[in-house]
Amino acid sequence: MGSSLDKPADHQAVCPLCHCERWDLITLECGHGFCRKCVKELWSGASAGPYYCLECNQEIRKLPDLAETDGASTSTDTRTHRSFGKRLSEHHSPKNFLGKRKFNSSSFKHNSGGYRLGTDSSEKYTVVNDDSNETPAKKKASTKTPPASDSQDGQKDRRFAEASCSGIQESTPAANTKSKESPQKSKNNEERSRSENSSTTGETIEIPSNGSSIICHYCSAYEQKTALKTCLVCGASMCLEHLRVHLESPVFQSHPLVPAVDDVSQWRCQEHQEINRIYCRTCGVCVCTVCTVIGSHKDHACISIKEAEKELRASLKNEMKKIQTKEAAILTQVKRLTEKKCSVQESMKGVRAAVTQQYQAMREALKMEEQQALHCVSQEEDRVLKSIQVQLDMLNPALTTIQHTFHPLSNLADAQGASRMQDQAFIMEYNKITESLNGLSDPVENLAAVEEVNQGRLDCLQDWTERRLDIVVISMPHRDPFRLLYGFSPTLDHDTAHPKLLLSSEDRCVEYSEAQQDYPDLEARFNIFPQVLGTIALSQGRHYWEVEVAVDEGRWKVGVCDQHIGRKGQKDASRLGFYTNSWCLVYEKGKVEALHDKTTSPVCATGLQKVGVLLDFEEGSLSFFSVGNGGTLTLLYSFQHEFSEPLYPALAVSKTQLTICNLYARSTTE
Repeated sequence: MGSSLDKPADHQAVCPLCHCERWDLITLECGHGFCRKCVKELWSGASAGPYYCLECNQEIRKLPDLAETDGASTSTDTRTHRSFGKRLSEHHSPKNFLGKRKFNSSSFKHNSGGYRLGTDSSEKYTVVNDDSNETPAKKKASTKTPPASDSQDGQKDRRFAEASCSGIQESTPAANTKSKESPQKSKNNEERSRSENSSTTGETIEIPSNGSSIICHYCSAYEQKTALKTCLVCGASMCLEHLRVHLESPVFQSHPLVPAVDDVSQWRCQEHQEINRIYCRTCGVCVCTVCTVIGSHKDHACISIKEAEKELRASLKNEMKKIQTKEAAILTQVKRLTEKKCSVQESMKGVRAAVTQQYQAMREALKMEEQQALHCVSQEEDRVLKSIQVQLDMLNPALTTIQHTFHPLSNLADAQGASRMQDQAFIMEYNKITESLNGLSDPVENLAAVEEVNQGRLDCLQDWTERRLDIVVISMPHRDPFRLLYGFSPTLDHDTAHPKLLLSSEDRCVEYSEAQQDYPDLEARFNIFPQVLGTIALSQGRHYWEVEVAVDEGRWKVGVCDQHIGRKGQKDASRLGFYTNSWCLVYEKGKVEALHDKTTSPVCATGLQKVGVLLDFEEGSLSFFSVGNGGTLTLLYSFQHEFSEPLYPALAVSKTQLTICNLYARSTTE
């Protein structure tokens, strides 16, 4: 591609880029030569380097003198290179670019000095070069599509077409406005491109914007374009025109390209600054070749990244299948649970309706019973009031007669002056009135005793209503409200049981055994005191459970403690009732006591068969009850404490056994 150093000095050389004769060549360190103007312009986009030979890709450390030699050359340069855009178009044209390989692709077609992408059903894109000075004949000639050369060139052309298609969709005119051009200059360039598009294709093509701001490293400062791809080897980002060099030159065929990015460090080894070309199976990361030879990934199982991609994609399919299988299982379980939820809701509706119906019947029965009780009271009231009314009916007429007789006597006694009767007239009137009084009997003397209220009957009624209240109303003290509202049946934790404690298959019965059991030595297991904890920690709300106890020669404790109780050794911190955050009811030698923090309180308990435990976090209380055969509760002792930690049901057994009751099992004694 470049000119050789063994050519005579007077030989009229031709620049392999612009194909201009009689042009002084610049010979690079590697021995390849190019015209001064082409090297200057192609390196103008990277003012700080690095610089590479356009033929062998060798880095040029000693830069040649790019200054103009004389005026003649300058004038020739002006005539030959009219503009940087035109020169790049000529350099990169299919007929004279790097070995004169012809360009043929179904995705690209020549169009008046530019290249137009193949049309799409939705939108068209056009990349137009600045060939405004070309003659019509030259433009006409440039519209012809060159024939395809060989399969390798066709593959390169297709590569360029694919990269260009993806790159054009990523390019944006808005990004060009962020370059060093003035707004007016950018506007003029945009108008010129729009007019050229109109003149060549007859329509205006707009390139969609994606907000990219990465500028091509090879474009001049006068006309910077948005980069489409970034070379991971060179570290440079390129626009559509400069991208052709990497896509068609054999030198750059091994250079991987990615969408334009500012930083390519993620594709490079941070230790050796080489491109990651190896995949380490052991570590599951991409590394460079040096890492596999002398680096930290030496002797690891490594493959190429391409092979790793194939394997990982195959693994990805398997993972997707696994995820789909799990998804199907989850969907099946969700469906099953949803159906169960609906079934439970429907069954609860039936239970709720039955309970409502029962209580409605109870209300109707209670209403009828109330009417009967009130009728009993009314009967007693009517009986007593009737006897009283009979005597009132007898006394009221006698009272009226007496009052009528008393009035004339009062007049005789109070008469004065002319109205006063004298002598015989007074005597006659007095005798008449007294005779009528003598004829009246004493009604009070003849009255019988009135009926009294039957207090015994009323007392019986009161007793009956009180018994009905105890039966109907959920009130204290009775186990039913506790077991229905707060009850549960704890299970015992095997991992905490002392080796001399035997647990039943249901983990609710614990029995002391003199023989040591072959339990694994766990941190949670008690090794000195024969104790065991429940499996579930209780916190918040109210909780009620019952323990069936034995009154014999043994010793037992029923209580609660937090999870920090000691499990090893004979210290008080490992002993139920002695540990600070533990509370219990203890039985020994026929005596029951309440025990907390080594302090005991006597408890009166006769006929103890079941111990009911009510743990109330809301009220801050722990109460122990004696459960009777009929379900009645007798308070034994109550601790008052603000519980701040979750508590476990706890039992201690020595030479006896304890059983946690099933609160909802049917019992013939209740």
